[in-house]
Amino acid sequence: MKAIVNRIAAALSVGVLAALPLAAQTTASTCDPTANTKGDIAKAQFSLSRAVAAADKGTSTKDIQDVLRLAESGNDNPTARNYLKGEAYVLYLMQPNVSPVVPRSALGYTTNPTATIDVFAAADSAFSAVEQAAPECAATVLQWRQQKPWLNTLNAAINALNANQLDSAEVLAKRSLVLDRHAPYAYSVLGSVAENRKDWRAANEYWKQALTAAGTDTSYADVRVKTLYEMASAASTRADEATGAAQRALADSAIKAWQNYIAVANNDLLMADAIDQVAHMYSTAGDSASATAIYAPMLANPSKYGELTLVHAGVVASRFGHQADATKLFDAASTQNPYSRDVINNLAATYIQNKEFTKAFPLIDKLVAMDPSNPDNYLLYAFAYQGLYKGTKDKKLQKIYTDSLVYWNNKSENLPVKLLVTEFSRRPNETSLSGSIENRGTTPKTYNLSFELLDKSGNVIDTQTATVGPVAPKSSQKFSIKSAKGGAYGYRYKPLT
Repeated sequence: MKAIVNRIAAALSVGVLAALPLAAQTTASTCDPTANTKGDIAKAQFSLSRAVAAADKGTSTKDIQDVLRLAESGNDNPTARNYLKGEAYVLYLMQPNVSPVVPRSALGYTTNPTATIDVFAAADSAFSAVEQAAPECAATVLQWRQQKPWLNTLNAAINALNANQLDSAEVLAKRSLVLDRHAPYAYSVLGSVAENRKDWRAANEYWKQALTAAGTDTSYADVRVKTLYEMASAASTRADEATGAAQRALADSAIKAWQNYIAVANNDLLMADAIDQVAHMYSTAGDSASATAIYAPMLANPSKYGELTLVHAGVVASRFGHQADATKLFDAASTQNPYSRDVINNLAATYIQNKEFTKAFPLIDKLVAMDPSNPDNYLLYAFAYQGLYKGTKDKKLQKIYTDSLVYWNNKSENLPVKLLVTEFSRRPNETSLSGSIENRGTTPKTYNLSFELLDKSGNVIDTQTATVGPVAPKSSQKFSIKSAKGGAYGYRYKPLT
Protein backbone atom coordinates (compact mmCIF):
# COMPACT_ATOMS: atom_id res chain seq x y z
CA MET A 1 0.00 0.00 0.00
CA LYS A 2 1.36 3.40 -0.94
CA ALA A 3 1.63 5.86 1.89
CA ILE A 4 -0.72 8.80 1.26
CA VAL A 5 0.12 11.04 4.16
CA ASN A 6 0.45 14.62 5.31
CA ARG A 7 3.73 16.43 5.67
CA ILE A 8 4.34 19.45 7.83
CA ALA A 9 5.06 23.12 7.45
CA ALA A 10 6.76 24.56 10.50
CA ALA A 11 6.53 28.13 11.79
CA LEU A 12 9.00 28.82 14.60
CA SER A 13 8.97 32.14 16.50
CA VAL A 14 11.71 33.90 18.46
CA GLY A 15 11.61 33.30 22.12
CA VAL A 16 9.25 30.34 21.95
CA LEU A 17 8.56 27.59 19.47
CA ALA A 18 5.25 27.65 17.62
CA ALA A 19 3.08 24.55 17.15
CA LEU A 20 3.50 22.75 13.85
CA PRO A 21 0.38 22.75 11.62
CA LEU A 22 -0.39 20.03 9.12
CA ALA A 23 0.18 21.16 5.57
CA ALA A 24 -1.21 20.06 2.24
CA GLN A 25 -0.79 16.46 1.10
CA THR A 26 2.20 15.59 -1.02
CA THR A 27 2.57 12.95 -3.68
CA ALA A 28 3.83 9.70 -2.20
CA SER A 29 6.92 7.90 -3.40
CA THR A 30 6.59 5.37 -6.22
CA CYS A 31 7.97 2.75 -3.85
CA ASP A 32 5.33 0.14 -2.88
CA PRO A 33 6.75 -2.66 -0.71
CA THR A 34 3.45 -4.59 -0.73
CA ALA A 35 2.93 -4.69 -4.49
CA ASN A 36 1.93 -8.04 -6.00
CA THR A 37 1.72 -9.80 -2.63
CA LYS A 38 -0.49 -12.75 -1.79
CA GLY A 39 -1.56 -14.99 1.05
CA ASP A 40 -1.31 -13.61 4.57
CA ILE A 41 0.44 -10.47 3.34
CA ALA A 42 -2.37 -9.71 0.90
CA LYS A 43 -4.93 -10.26 3.69
CA ALA A 44 -2.94 -7.99 5.98
CA GLN A 45 -2.88 -5.36 3.25
CA PHE A 46 -6.66 -5.57 2.95
CA SER A 47 -7.07 -5.18 6.73
CA LEU A 48 -4.74 -2.21 6.64
CA SER A 49 -6.91 -0.57 3.98
CA ARG A 50 -9.91 -0.94 6.26
CA ALA A 51 -7.90 0.41 9.22
CA VAL A 52 -6.90 3.49 7.20
CA ALA A 53 -10.52 4.08 6.21
CA ALA A 54 -11.63 3.89 9.85
CA ALA A 55 -8.71 5.81 11.31
CA ASP A 56 -10.53 9.14 11.55
CA LYS A 57 -13.37 7.47 13.44
CA GLY A 58 -11.04 5.80 15.92
CA THR A 59 -12.56 2.38 15.22
CA SER A 60 -9.68 0.63 13.50
CA THR A 61 -8.15 -1.29 16.44
CA LYS A 62 -9.54 -4.70 15.35
CA ASP A 63 -8.22 -4.26 11.79
CA ILE A 64 -4.84 -3.11 13.15
CA GLN A 65 -4.65 -6.22 15.31
CA ASP A 66 -5.43 -8.36 12.23
CA VAL A 67 -2.64 -6.65 10.28
CA LEU A 68 -0.09 -7.36 13.01
CA ARG A 69 -1.24 -10.97 13.47
CA LEU A 70 -1.07 -11.70 9.74
CA ALA A 71 2.25 -9.86 9.27
CA GLU A 72 3.78 -11.97 12.05
CA SER A 73 2.47 -15.25 10.68
CA GLY A 74 5.30 -16.01 8.23
CA ASN A 75 8.88 -15.30 7.20
CA ASP A 76 8.48 -14.74 3.47
CA ASN A 77 8.89 -11.22 2.06
CA PRO A 78 10.11 -9.65 5.33
CA THR A 79 10.24 -6.18 3.76
CA ALA A 80 6.51 -6.21 3.03
CA ARG A 81 5.73 -7.64 6.46
CA ASN A 82 7.83 -5.00 8.26
CA TYR A 83 6.29 -2.25 6.18
CA LEU A 84 2.76 -3.38 7.09
CA LYS A 85 3.69 -3.66 10.76
CA GLY A 86 5.17 -0.15 10.75
CA GLU A 87 2.02 1.25 9.16
CA ALA A 88 -0.16 -0.64 11.66
CA TYR A 89 1.80 0.71 14.63
CA VAL A 90 1.43 4.26 13.34
CA LEU A 91 -2.30 3.78 12.79
CA TYR A 92 -2.62 2.42 16.32
CA LEU A 93 -0.93 5.52 17.72
CA MET A 94 -3.43 7.62 15.80
CA GLN A 95 -6.31 6.15 17.85
CA PRO A 96 -7.71 8.45 20.57
CA ASN A 97 -6.39 8.15 24.11
CA VAL A 98 -3.82 5.43 23.44
CA SER A 99 -0.57 5.13 25.34
CA PRO A 100 2.77 4.90 23.56
CA VAL A 101 3.65 1.92 25.79
CA VAL A 102 0.98 -0.80 26.03
CA PRO A 103 0.62 -4.51 26.85
CA ARG A 104 1.23 -6.71 23.83
CA SER A 105 -2.36 -7.91 24.12
CA ALA A 106 -3.59 -4.41 23.19
CA LEU A 107 -2.08 -4.98 19.76
CA GLY A 108 -3.58 -8.44 19.40
CA TYR A 109 -0.44 -10.41 20.23
CA THR A 110 -1.11 -13.69 22.05
CA THR A 111 2.48 -14.52 22.94
CA ASN A 112 3.64 -12.81 26.16
CA PRO A 113 0.36 -10.87 26.23
CA THR A 114 1.16 -9.05 29.50
CA ALA A 115 4.60 -7.87 28.41
CA THR A 116 4.77 -4.25 27.34
CA ILE A 117 5.69 -2.88 23.96
CA ASP A 118 6.86 0.63 23.10
CA VAL A 119 4.80 1.31 19.98
CA PHE A 120 7.05 4.18 18.84
CA ALA A 121 10.12 1.94 19.08
CA ALA A 122 8.30 -0.95 17.40
CA ALA A 123 7.30 1.26 14.47
CA ASP A 124 10.85 2.57 14.17
CA SER A 125 12.28 -0.97 14.21
CA ALA A 126 9.90 -2.12 11.48
CA PHE A 127 10.53 0.92 9.28
CA SER A 128 14.29 0.73 9.82
CA ALA A 129 14.24 -2.85 8.51
CA VAL A 130 12.40 -1.64 5.39
CA GLU A 131 14.86 1.23 4.87
CA GLN A 132 17.81 -1.11 5.18
CA ALA A 133 16.40 -3.73 2.81
CA ALA A 134 14.93 -1.27 0.29
CA PRO A 135 16.75 2.12 0.43
CA GLU A 136 14.63 3.35 -2.46
CA CYS A 137 11.65 3.29 -0.09
CA ALA A 138 13.15 5.79 2.37
CA ALA A 139 10.94 8.67 1.15
CA THR A 140 7.79 6.57 1.44
CA VAL A 141 8.74 5.39 4.92
CA LEU A 142 9.55 8.97 5.97
CA GLN A 143 6.01 10.01 5.12
CA TRP A 144 4.69 7.38 7.49
CA ARG A 145 7.21 8.33 10.17
CA GLN A 146 5.95 11.93 9.97
CA GLN A 147 2.30 11.06 10.43
CA LYS A 148 0.12 12.39 13.24
CA PRO A 149 1.73 10.44 16.14
CA TRP A 150 5.07 12.10 15.44
CA LEU A 151 3.47 15.46 14.74
CA ASN A 152 1.27 15.42 17.83
CA THR A 153 4.16 14.35 20.04
CA LEU A 154 6.34 17.11 18.67
CA ASN A 155 3.58 19.67 19.17
CA ALA A 156 3.17 18.45 22.74
CA ALA A 157 6.92 18.87 23.29
CA ILE A 158 6.76 22.43 21.97
CA ASN A 159 3.75 23.26 24.13
CA ALA A 160 5.50 21.82 27.18
CA LEU A 161 8.57 23.92 26.45
CA ASN A 162 6.44 27.04 26.09
CA ALA A 163 4.88 26.24 29.47
CA ASN A 164 8.40 25.79 30.96
CA GLN A 165 7.68 22.10 31.64
CA LEU A 166 11.22 21.13 30.75
CA ASP A 167 11.16 17.47 31.80
CA SER A 168 8.02 16.78 29.78
CA ALA A 169 9.36 18.70 26.79
CA GLU A 170 12.55 16.64 26.87
CA VAL A 171 10.73 13.30 27.11
CA LEU A 172 8.30 14.18 24.31
CA ALA A 173 10.98 15.58 22.00
CA LYS A 174 13.11 12.46 22.41
CA ARG A 175 10.05 10.29 21.80
CA SER A 176 9.34 12.12 18.57
CA LEU A 177 12.92 11.41 17.48
CA VAL A 178 12.26 7.71 17.75
CA LEU A 179 9.90 8.00 14.78
CA ASP A 180 11.79 10.65 12.81
CA ARG A 181 15.39 11.75 13.28
CA HIS A 182 15.53 13.68 10.00
CA ALA A 183 13.58 16.86 10.86
CA PRO A 184 15.28 19.59 12.95
CA TYR A 185 12.40 20.51 15.25
CA ALA A 186 12.93 18.07 18.12
CA TYR A 187 16.62 18.95 18.27
CA SER A 188 15.63 22.61 18.51
CA VAL A 189 13.32 21.82 21.43
CA LEU A 190 16.04 19.85 23.19
CA GLY A 191 18.48 22.68 22.63
CA SER A 192 16.08 25.11 24.29
CA VAL A 193 15.51 22.71 27.18
CA ALA A 194 19.27 22.45 27.75
CA GLU A 195 19.62 26.23 27.46
CA ASN A 196 16.99 26.75 30.15
CA ARG A 197 18.97 24.40 32.37
CA LYS A 198 22.16 26.32 31.50
CA ASP A 199 23.69 23.14 30.11
CA TRP A 200 25.47 25.06 27.37
CA ARG A 201 27.42 22.15 25.92
CA ALA A 202 24.31 20.03 25.48
CA ALA A 203 22.38 22.98 24.07
CA ASN A 204 25.01 23.63 21.41
CA GLU A 205 25.22 19.96 20.48
CA TYR A 206 21.45 19.78 19.97
CA TRP A 207 21.45 23.03 17.99
CA LYS A 208 24.24 21.69 15.79
CA GLN A 209 22.11 18.60 15.17
CA ALA A 210 19.18 20.87 14.27
CA LEU A 211 21.34 22.69 11.73
CA THR A 212 22.59 19.41 10.29
CA ALA A 213 19.05 18.09 10.00
CA ALA A 214 17.86 21.33 8.39
CA GLY A 215 20.69 21.26 5.88
CA THR A 216 19.91 23.34 2.82
CA ASP A 217 16.25 22.33 2.62
CA THR A 218 14.36 25.57 1.97
CA SER A 219 11.35 24.31 3.93
CA TYR A 220 13.55 24.40 7.04
CA ALA A 221 14.94 27.91 6.40
CA ASP A 222 13.09 29.46 9.35
CA VAL A 223 14.23 26.88 11.87
CA ARG A 224 17.80 27.20 10.58
CA VAL A 225 17.77 30.96 11.12
CA LYS A 226 16.08 30.62 14.50
CA THR A 227 18.63 28.06 15.65
CA LEU A 228 21.51 30.37 14.73
CA TYR A 229 19.81 33.15 16.72
CA GLU A 230 19.46 30.89 19.76
CA MET A 231 23.10 29.81 19.56
CA ALA A 232 24.27 33.42 19.41
CA SER A 233 21.96 34.56 22.19
CA ALA A 234 23.15 31.73 24.44
CA ALA A 235 26.76 32.60 23.67
CA SER A 236 26.11 36.21 24.75
CA THR A 237 24.51 35.01 27.98
CA ARG A 238 27.55 32.88 28.76
CA ALA A 239 29.88 35.79 28.10
CA ASP A 240 27.86 38.13 30.31
CA GLU A 241 28.00 35.63 33.17
CA ALA A 242 31.78 35.18 32.95
CA THR A 243 34.61 37.43 34.11
CA GLY A 244 38.16 38.31 33.14
CA ALA A 245 39.96 36.49 30.33
CA ALA A 246 37.23 33.84 30.13
CA GLN A 247 34.65 36.54 29.49
CA ARG A 248 36.68 38.03 26.65
CA ALA A 249 37.15 34.63 25.05
CA LEU A 250 33.45 33.85 25.31
CA ALA A 251 32.62 37.28 23.90
CA ASP A 252 34.80 36.50 20.86
CA SER A 253 32.85 33.26 20.38
CA ALA A 254 29.57 35.15 20.71
CA ILE A 255 30.69 37.66 18.07
CA LYS A 256 31.27 34.82 15.62
CA ALA A 257 27.90 33.31 16.47
CA TRP A 258 26.13 36.63 15.90
CA GLN A 259 27.96 37.10 12.62
CA ASN A 260 26.69 33.68 11.50
CA TYR A 261 23.16 34.73 12.37
CA ILE A 262 23.36 38.18 10.78
CA ALA A 263 24.59 36.62 7.52
CA VAL A 264 21.25 34.80 7.08
CA ALA A 265 18.80 36.85 9.18
CA ASN A 266 15.53 37.74 7.50
CA ASN A 267 13.58 39.41 10.31
CA ASP A 268 14.12 43.16 10.67
CA LEU A 269 13.25 43.25 14.38
CA LEU A 270 15.53 40.36 15.30
CA MET A 271 18.27 41.64 13.04
CA ALA A 272 18.16 44.97 14.89
CA ASP A 273 18.43 43.10 18.20
CA ALA A 274 21.36 41.10 16.84
CA ILE A 275 23.21 44.30 15.96
CA ASP A 276 22.78 45.56 19.53
CA GLN A 277 23.91 42.22 20.93
CA VAL A 278 27.04 41.90 18.82
CA ALA A 279 27.98 45.52 19.58
CA HIS A 280 27.75 44.69 23.28
CA MET A 281 29.99 41.67 22.71
CA TYR A 282 32.61 43.77 20.92
CA SER A 283 32.70 46.05 23.97
CA THR A 284 32.87 43.05 26.31
CA ALA A 285 35.74 41.59 24.28
CA GLY A 286 37.57 44.92 24.49
CA ASP A 287 37.66 45.21 20.71
CA SER A 288 35.69 48.35 19.97
CA ALA A 289 38.04 49.17 17.11
CA SER A 290 36.67 46.24 15.11
CA ALA A 291 33.02 47.17 15.70
CA THR A 292 32.74 48.72 12.23
CA ALA A 293 32.47 45.14 10.96
CA ILE A 294 28.98 45.04 12.48
CA TYR A 295 27.47 47.50 10.08
CA ALA A 296 29.86 47.29 7.13
CA PRO A 297 27.38 45.20 5.07
CA MET A 298 24.61 47.74 5.77
CA LEU A 299 26.81 50.59 4.58
CA ALA A 300 27.75 48.66 1.46
CA ASN A 301 24.19 47.72 0.50
CA PRO A 302 21.62 49.55 2.66
CA SER A 303 18.68 48.66 0.39
CA LYS A 304 19.09 45.02 1.42
CA TYR A 305 18.20 45.79 5.03
CA GLY A 306 15.12 46.93 6.90
CA GLU A 307 14.47 50.24 8.58
CA LEU A 308 15.03 48.98 12.13
CA THR A 309 18.26 47.27 11.18
CA LEU A 310 19.61 50.46 9.66
CA VAL A 311 18.57 52.56 12.65
CA HIS A 312 20.24 50.22 15.14
CA ALA A 313 23.33 50.01 12.95
CA GLY A 314 23.43 53.80 12.94
CA VAL A 315 23.15 53.94 16.72
CA VAL A 316 26.05 51.48 17.01
CA ALA A 317 28.16 53.54 14.60
CA SER A 318 27.42 56.68 16.62
CA ARG A 319 28.17 54.93 19.92
CA PHE A 320 31.62 53.92 18.69
CA GLY A 321 32.34 57.41 17.40
CA HIS A 322 31.84 56.90 13.67
CA GLN A 323 29.45 59.78 13.05
CA ALA A 324 29.88 59.87 9.27
CA ASP A 325 28.88 56.19 9.08
CA ALA A 326 25.95 56.85 11.42
CA THR A 327 24.72 59.66 9.16
CA LYS A 328 24.77 57.39 6.11
CA LEU A 329 22.90 54.64 7.91
CA PHE A 330 20.23 56.96 9.35
CA ASP A 331 19.87 58.63 5.97
CA ALA A 332 19.33 55.22 4.35
CA ALA A 333 16.70 54.43 6.98
CA SER A 334 14.93 57.74 6.25
CA THR A 335 14.70 56.74 2.59
CA GLN A 336 12.86 53.61 3.63
CA ASN A 337 10.65 55.46 6.10
CA PRO A 338 10.63 59.27 6.01
CA TYR A 339 8.06 59.40 8.84
CA SER A 340 9.80 57.27 11.45
CA ARG A 341 10.24 59.30 14.64
CA ASP A 342 13.30 57.25 15.62
CA VAL A 343 14.93 57.81 12.25
CA ILE A 344 14.29 61.57 12.23
CA ASN A 345 15.39 62.00 15.85
CA ASN A 346 18.63 60.05 15.38
CA LEU A 347 19.48 61.71 12.09
CA ALA A 348 18.89 65.19 13.53
CA ALA A 349 21.02 64.36 16.60
CA THR A 350 23.80 63.03 14.38
CA TYR A 351 23.81 66.19 12.28
CA ILE A 352 24.11 68.21 15.49
CA GLN A 353 27.05 66.07 16.62
CA ASN A 354 28.63 66.57 13.19
CA LYS A 355 28.05 70.35 13.50
CA GLU A 356 25.85 70.26 10.40
CA PHE A 357 23.19 72.42 12.03
CA THR A 358 21.53 73.62 8.83
CA LYS A 359 20.70 70.01 8.02
CA ALA A 360 19.38 69.36 11.52
CA PHE A 361 16.82 72.17 11.71
CA PRO A 362 14.42 70.93 9.00
CA LEU A 363 14.41 67.50 10.63
CA ILE A 364 13.63 68.98 14.05
CA ASP A 365 10.83 71.01 12.47
CA LYS A 366 9.39 67.81 11.01
CA LEU A 367 9.77 65.97 14.30
CA VAL A 368 7.97 68.68 16.28
CA ALA A 369 5.15 68.77 13.72
CA MET A 370 4.65 65.01 14.15
CA ASP A 371 5.29 64.78 17.90
CA PRO A 372 4.49 68.24 19.35
CA SER A 373 3.83 67.28 22.98
CA ASN A 374 7.15 65.55 23.60
CA PRO A 375 9.48 68.00 25.41
CA ASP A 376 12.55 66.04 24.31
CA ASN A 377 12.05 67.20 20.72
CA TYR A 378 12.43 70.86 21.66
CA LEU A 379 15.74 70.15 23.35
CA LEU A 380 17.17 69.33 19.92
CA TYR A 381 16.67 72.97 18.97
CA ALA A 382 18.49 73.97 22.16
CA PHE A 383 21.42 71.65 21.41
CA ALA A 384 21.65 72.94 17.85
CA TYR A 385 21.74 76.58 18.98
CA GLN A 386 24.28 75.69 21.65
CA GLY A 387 26.47 74.24 18.89
CA LEU A 388 26.05 77.38 16.79
CA TYR A 389 26.98 79.52 19.81
CA LYS A 390 30.18 77.56 20.32
CA GLY A 391 31.05 77.81 16.65
CA THR A 392 31.19 81.59 16.42
CA LYS A 393 32.92 84.50 18.11
CA ASP A 394 30.50 87.04 16.72
CA LYS A 395 28.94 88.67 19.80
CA LYS A 396 25.69 89.51 18.03
CA LEU A 397 25.27 85.98 16.78
CA GLN A 398 26.18 84.61 20.20
CA LYS A 399 23.39 86.73 21.70
CA ILE A 400 20.87 85.47 19.13
CA TYR A 401 21.92 81.87 19.64
CA THR A 402 21.86 82.22 23.41
CA ASP A 403 18.36 83.68 23.34
CA SER A 404 17.21 80.86 21.06
CA LEU A 405 18.86 78.24 23.26
CA VAL A 406 17.13 79.63 26.36
CA TYR A 407 13.80 79.88 24.53
CA TRP A 408 13.78 76.25 23.42
CA ASN A 409 15.10 74.96 26.71
CA ASN A 410 12.30 76.81 28.54
CA LYS A 411 9.81 75.52 25.97
CA SER A 412 10.87 71.98 26.81
CA GLU A 413 10.81 72.51 30.58
CA ASN A 414 7.51 74.39 30.67
CA LEU A 415 5.45 72.21 28.34
CA PRO A 416 2.32 71.48 30.41
CA VAL A 417 2.05 67.88 29.29
CA LYS A 418 4.45 65.19 28.12
CA LEU A 419 3.22 62.61 25.64
CA LEU A 420 5.57 59.70 25.12
CA VAL A 421 4.91 56.98 22.52
CA THR A 422 6.59 53.80 23.71
CA GLU A 423 5.26 51.39 21.09
CA PHE A 424 4.37 51.82 17.44
CA SER A 425 3.53 48.42 15.95
CA ARG A 426 2.95 48.22 12.22
CA ARG A 427 1.39 45.14 10.69
CA PRO A 428 -0.08 44.54 7.23
CA ASN A 429 -3.65 44.78 8.49
CA GLU A 430 -3.31 46.58 11.81
CA THR A 431 -1.50 49.43 13.50
CA SER A 432 -1.24 50.06 17.22
CA LEU A 433 0.14 52.88 19.33
CA SER A 434 0.70 52.98 23.04
CA GLY A 435 2.47 55.20 25.50
CA SER A 436 1.91 57.51 28.44
CA ILE A 437 0.70 61.02 29.16
CA GLU A 438 2.28 62.95 32.02
CA ASN A 439 0.37 65.84 33.51
CA ARG A 440 3.06 68.37 34.37
CA GLY A 441 0.55 70.89 35.66
CA THR A 442 -0.94 71.54 39.09
CA THR A 443 -4.57 70.45 38.51
CA PRO A 444 -6.17 67.23 37.22
CA LYS A 445 -6.54 67.15 33.46
CA THR A 446 -8.36 65.04 30.86
CA TYR A 447 -6.73 64.77 27.45
CA ASN A 448 -8.35 64.13 24.08
CA LEU A 449 -5.92 62.43 21.73
CA SER A 450 -6.26 62.52 17.96
CA PHE A 451 -3.66 60.49 16.06
CA GLU A 452 -3.32 60.52 12.28
CA LEU A 453 -1.58 57.53 10.71
CA LEU A 454 0.58 58.35 7.70
CA ASP A 455 1.65 56.36 4.67
CA LYS A 456 5.12 56.59 3.13
CA SER A 457 4.14 59.73 1.22
CA GLY A 458 2.74 61.45 4.31
CA ASN A 459 -0.91 60.93 3.38
CA VAL A 460 -3.37 60.27 6.21
CA ILE A 461 -4.69 56.71 6.02
CA ASP A 462 -6.63 56.70 9.29
CA THR A 463 -7.46 58.86 12.30
CA GLN A 464 -7.94 57.42 15.76
CA THR A 465 -9.01 59.24 18.94
CA ALA A 466 -8.90 58.42 22.62
CA THR A 467 -9.70 60.15 25.90
CA VAL A 468 -7.23 59.82 28.75
CA GLY A 469 -7.90 61.01 32.25
CA PRO A 470 -8.47 62.70 34.43
CA VAL A 471 -4.72 62.54 35.05
CA ALA A 472 -3.64 63.76 38.46
CA PRO A 473 -1.01 66.52 38.69
CA LYS A 474 2.58 65.33 38.45
CA SER A 475 1.49 61.84 37.47
CA SER A 476 1.03 59.77 34.32
CA GLN A 477 -1.52 57.50 32.68
CA LYS A 478 -1.03 55.03 29.88
CA PHE A 479 -2.92 55.09 26.60
CA SER A 480 -3.39 52.67 23.73
CA ILE A 481 -4.80 53.18 20.25
CA LYS A 482 -5.46 50.52 17.64
CA SER A 483 -6.38 50.83 13.98
CA ALA A 484 -7.56 48.20 11.53
CA LYS A 485 -5.56 49.98 8.84
CA GLY A 486 -2.18 48.63 7.81
CA GLY A 487 0.57 50.26 5.80
CA ALA A 488 1.34 53.01 8.32
CA TYR A 489 4.84 54.46 8.27
CA GLY A 490 4.42 57.12 10.90
CA TYR A 491 1.99 59.19 12.93
CA ARG A 492 1.24 62.71 14.00
CA TYR A 493 -1.15 64.17 16.53
CA LYS A 494 -2.60 67.47 17.60
CA PRO A 495 -0.74 69.24 20.42
CA LEU A 496 -2.09 68.69 23.90
CA THR A 497 -2.69 71.57 26.30
